[in-house]
Order: sequence, then C-alpha cells, then structure tokens
Amino acid sequence: MTRRWNGVQRRGQAAVGALRGRALPATSVVDPAPPHHDWWDLLPFTAHRIALAPGVETTTAGVTPVDDIRTQLVVDACGGSLGGRTIVDLGCLEGGFTLAFAQRGATRAVGIEARELSVQRCELARKLLSVENAKFVRADIKDELARHDPFDVVFAAGILYHVADPAGFLRTMRSSCKHVALIDTHVARTDEVTHDCSPIVSRDSLGTTYRGRMFPEYPPNVSDDAKESMAWAAYSDADAFWPLEDDLVQMMREAGFSRVEKVDVAGDGNLARWGVDTLNRVMYLAYV
Repeated sequence: MTRRWNGVQRRGQAAVGALRGRALPATSVVDPAPPHHDWWDLLPFTAHRIALAPGVETTTAGVTPVDDIRTQLVVDACGGSLGGRTIVDLGCLEGGFTLAFAQRGATRAVGIEARELSVQRCELARKLLSVENAKFVRADIKDELARHDPFDVVFAAGILYHVADPAGFLRTMRSSCKHVALIDTHVARTDEVTHDCSPIVSRDSLGTTYRGRMFPEYPPNVSDDAKESMAWAAYSDADAFWPLEDDLVQMMREAGFSRVEKVDVAGDGNLARWGVDTLNRVMYLAYV
C-alpha cells in the first residue's frame, strides 16, 4: 500500500505542478493507471480546493471546505461537535464539504450530485483520503432524499438558486431534516437587477404567491450532453426563481422550520472564509 500511495502522491504532485505551469514528467507515473481515467485527468477541480496529501491539492484556487465558514457554522449549530450526526450535502459538486463533515466527525455524510464527472471527482478525493463515513450518490436531489430517513443536518450551499420552485424545494428539505438546515443562496432585490435576472415577477407555490426574479440557467432546448458539461448550472430547471429576501424567509417558515436565523458573515474575518460571489447572497440557519 505504501508503494502505491507513493505513486499516487507523486502523480498528484506532478498534476498540481502542471496546473502551476510546470511540465508533467513522464517518470511521475509509477503504478498502473485506473481502467477508465488517469486520475489526474480529473484535475483541476472547478471549485473545491481539497488537500489530498502534503503539497497535493485538487485545485490552486476556489473554496477550502475544511476551513470554510459554512463548515464551522454547521459544527457550531450542532453544539460544537458532529459526533453522532448525519448530514446530507445537496448538490455537493466535487464533494469538499461532504468530506469535511465526515472528517470533522459526522457519523455519516452523504453528498448528492447529478453530474457524472463531479461524482468521479468526489470519489477520487474520498478514496485518496480514505474517508469511509462519506458516501456520494449520483441522483436527482428530490428523488434521492425520499429514499433516506431524515438527516440531522441538511446542507444547501449554492443549490437553492438553481431551482424553479424554491418554496417546494424547502418543503422537501424540511421533511428530510431533524435538526438544522444551512441555506446559502442568492436572492433578488427590488431596486437592482444582477446576474442577468429578469424584472420582478410573482410565482405561486402551493397556494402562496412569492415575488422575485427569474435567472436563466441555459436555453430550454439544450442537449443532455451540454448540460452534463455545465458543472455550475442547474440540472433539471432551465430557469431558476430567486425570491426577494423577505419572501425567502417566508418560504422557510412556511416549509415548517420553527426558527430562522440570518448569519452575519461580514464580521470577524468570516467574509474571507466564504469564498463565493457574495453579490445579493445571504446565509441562514433554519432550525426544526
């Protein structure tokens, strides 16, 4: 195993070196390639910076989930420890947060992701880090949540603004949540149009009308192959609905969360640990 890991480590270092502008030496390959991919073909990741070994990272930019403010907020919301907790990461992308929760002591961390390439990246990191209490599933989030018992924590970072019916999605999240949900999302404003959103519109969901703006994800006739390559876009909704912030809070309460707390990420250096597009972006903890 030591010889194989040394080979993996050298290959990873060579791959990261190539990302930084250095040539990939042929002598870096010291063990057989996997049947479908040379694993460095999965590098660089698009967003999650995960340390696989000393000096070996999945990308040289992006968020660092193990140090991200959202990871710490989940730990704090669980009383300072994830021991005995189960967590689901919705739209987990490359698995960085799922792995961080598992490494911080969660009994079980499940990442749900729709795109095959992203799931391959999740599995690559999980296996190289030998994280046994994390699992990744390629599936539609709503369908997959129905197959599981409720989780202690539902982690929804960067997913709600990719759905056409966020109110309905929040109800699904609430039915799958036993303790707390972290919701990190963009909202619309009445006085400013950003991100190529539409003018203000009204949308109905289960008899309630909400106000917000529509965000175009991709053309309605886009092919499945094209959607598969859009790692940061929605998977099943061509247009997403971004509610006004007050409407978002109303959605969370009407979904059945008993306490909704906005997180102030501007102070104590937290903003630097929230490596996202923060324009019109908010973060909430919603408790059952």
